[in-house]
Amino acid sequence: MDKSILNRTIDISWLLPPVSRDSRDIQQVAQTENAEFQDTWSALCYIFGEQFIDSMEGYGLEQWEAIFDVMPKANDTARDRRSRILQLILGMRPYTRRSVQNMLNKLYGDGNVTLDVDNDTYTCWLDVSASTIYSANNIYNFVEPIIPKNLLIYIRNTKKVAESLHIGGACFFYPKIHVLANTDVQFEPISAKQSISGHISMAKHIHVYAGRGNY
Repeated sequence: MDKSILNRTIDISWLLPPVSRDSRDIQQVAQTENAEFQDTWSALCYIFGEQFIDSMEGYGLEQWEAIFDVMPKANDTARDRRSRILQLILGMRPYTRRSVQNMLNKLYGDGNVTLDVDNDTYTCWLDVSASTIYSANNIYNFVEPIIPKNLLIYIRNTKKVAESLHIGGACFFYPKIHVLANTDVQFEPISAKQSISGHISMAKHIHVYAGRGNY
């Protein structure tokens, strides 16, 4: 609501009858009354404006914050406080996944926050764009009262990278080892389970070095 439409200057002198309009005493009384009526009008406009969340500045915000049991931060503006109250009001209602996504789109812009629920792992992922990542705490506080309590909420930032992938490897085979003693006793061949090991390093390409042996 635009409060400027309520601004007006109170002057009751135009209501005076012609017989007393030119009297200085009556004019002085009118000026005194004008100040009182002006203060009354301003107080009424303030009370009226505090009835609507989009125009609240003080008393109304304090009442809603008391209802939700939240404390404003030291650097919060009236707009920040109004936004938090609206989010809390919206969060009190049951919502579907689609409606929650629509609310996130409305608050943070289309595509900036994407909701993804994995029913098998009971997790809820919020994929946040790079430009919105600094609002991660506010996003979490908004969805936390809405999301079912059996889901774990995680926030991530996914970046898509187009790059070629090259995989190379080296295999090494070792023969069985026979250990012979300097006696007439010969040991049976020693066998060990096959194993695979390797090292992956990340550069422009991915290089894989692997070794396999049977002993």
